[in-house]
Amino acid sequence: MLWLGANTWLFLRAYLLYSTGQQYHYLYKMLGLGLCISRASASVLNLNCSLVLLPMCRSLLTFIRGTHTVSSRKTRRLLDKSKTFHVACGVAICLFSAVHVSAHLVNVVNFSLSYSDDFPALNLARYRGEDPKWIILSTIPGVTGVLLVLILLLMFISSSYCIRVSNYEIFWYTHNLFIVFYIILMVHMVGGALKY
Repeated sequence: MLWLGANTWLFLRAYLLYSTGQQYHYLYKMLGLGLCISRASASVLNLNCSLVLLPMCRSLLTFIRGTHTVSSRKTRRLLDKSKTFHVACGVAICLFSAVHVSAHLVNVVNFSLSYSDDFPALNLARYRGEDPKWIILSTIPGVTGVLLVLILLLMFISSSYCIRVSNYEIFWYTHNLFIVFYIILMVHMVGGALKY
């Protein structure tokens, strides 16, 4: 419940910030709801990407289990369900990645259609009517976003029950792509596609 509440609060907070914040007024005028949804889903993705690894850290779980503060049976049972929380975070990452990508696809089209010579620093497009595919493939956030989606897709597909059971090595090796995923994620966030 706490995790669900945190996700909801982060989404709503970011959505309202980007829809009503004065510092984002011109960007909101240009992109509309795509801005709000892309930034709100990014907030949820940041939370879940930071939490998804914790339940799989055996050293951390062993340490917590060994402390004197974890004496109740409920707490120990909760620690035993760490894989379930990992899967929940993974599903949230996949769902909100789809929302994030969709919103940014709308944003790229709006950047292209709403280009203005008055605000060139605000816009990713270099001229009105620029091909949205070119905007995506010529920016660091666009290229890293495509790579992140591909890695996430590989991890998601290989997590299915039939692949895990029949070819565990595929599941294991694709899940080890998390290292590459996090490196690309850091570059993606520093890229700064949305300016204000």
